[in-house]
Amino acid sequence: MKSSKHASGPVRFGSIHAIYCRLQSEGYCIGEGAIRAWVKAGSIPAFYHGRNVMILYDDVLAYIQSGNNPKPAA
Repeated sequence: MKSSKHASGPVRFGSIHAIYCRLQSEGYCIGEGAIRAWVKAGSIPAFYHGRNVMILYDDVLAYIQSGNNPKPAA
């Protein structure tokens, strides 16, 4: 995540890896590959800048909290 001199806290978007790391630090057991698959499927909107993919943290949280997260393997 990047910090902004214009925002009071961390900017709410970042690379897939940055969002994955933030989710892990907050206790979510979601794989980076799952996030990439959701972006590729169009389930989570993304912003493309060349080869870089940026996603909004709030979009990922909304997707997870809507019940669309994968079930843990038994």
